[in-house]
This record gives sequence, structure tokens and C-alpha cells, in this order.
Amino acid sequence: MKHTLIAAVLLTGLLAVPAQERLSRAEALQYAFFASSDLKEMLNTPIPTDPDVKRPVAMHDGEYGVMVLPEAKLSADTFAKAGKEARPVGQLWLRNLAPENEGQRVLQSKLRTVHVRAMDQEADAVCCALGVGKGAHGGLELLIYGKDKEPVTRVPMKSVLGQQDNPVEMSCERKDDDGLITLKFLGKYEVTFTVSAPD
Repeated sequence: MKHTLIAAVLLTGLLAVPAQERLSRAEALQYAFFASSDLKEMLNTPIPTDPDVKRPVAMHDGEYGVMVLPEAKLSADTFAKAGKEARPVGQLWLRNLAPENEGQRVLQSKLRTVHVRAMDQEADAVCCALGVGKGAHGGLELLIYGKDKEPVTRVPMKSVLGQQDNPVEMSCERKDDDGLITLKFLGKYEVTFTVSAPD
């Protein structure tokens, strides 16, 4: 049976936290630091990214994980000026998970895997660049990148009204064997996409 996550830490086993719990700022910062230990590898994304490792959001469910690092200069202009060419909005880090495209899990061969080392611990995690662009009908889309310059999936975004302390906020829910991850950017834009784990 498919195991699914909803959101989580980068290196499992280092922290003993309850399942499906959002990590504290201190814990999320620790994993952002681990992810940036090899800065050259971290920044080797298909579109240029400059992730803000001081503002991570992460949640946890057993051996699965999700962490989002917002783009350092993320602003309302990033979305207002989005066009056919992607504008970076951050990075998505996944542990034992992959995004889905049209109901199918993206193949591991199309994703970018980074080997992370932290003290005496090490693990592999998928690092996806996140961008925003305009789709065929003129609406904003979240673009999730694997290894290549073409995104592995595109997800429509919607405008919302709200306030938030962090540039990116994350929430999750289970849906059958999949996990739905919702990201809110700057309290103005929202997107929900699906992740799943191997069978």
C-alpha cells in the first residue's frame, strides 16, 4: 500500500517529533542549514534560485518529509511580473516523496536528488526549484522543476486575501493514499498540489 506524507523534515531520525507536526522554527532552521551544507549543489537548479535558509517551513510524518525555502527576494512583484518565463519563488525539498503530475507520481529519474550530510547522519532528498509563470490561459501557475528546464508539473494558483508572518506558509491533508500540500505566498497567492510515496 502506498504510504504518503504530508509534510516534514529533511533528515529523519535526528529529531523525535510527533507525526504530522509542523517543526518549530529552530528545528526547521536546523534542516535548512543541513540542506545548505553543500551550497554549490543546493543552487544547481534548472532555474536560478536563491533560497532564504533563514525562513524555512517544514512538517514531519515518520520517515517522510517536506520543507520549503522561500526565494530570498520574494515579493508581490515576483507574481505581478510573471510571464512565460519562470520567476523563482523558492525550493521544495522532499524526503521519500515526489510530486504528482496529472495523477501520476513523477518518476525518480526526472527528479534531482541531493545527498545531504549532517554530522554522522546522511540521507538523500529531492530538491525541486519552484517558479511562477503564466499558463496558456493567462492565469498564474506554480512550476515545479526536477532535473530539466521544463517543469515536471504545473499547478494553477489562485489569489487570496490574508496576512501571514512568513513569505511562505504550508498546510497539508491526507487524501486516500496521497498527500495534498497547500502553499500560501505572501498572503496573496495559494496553490495546492499532490505528493505521493512509492508503493
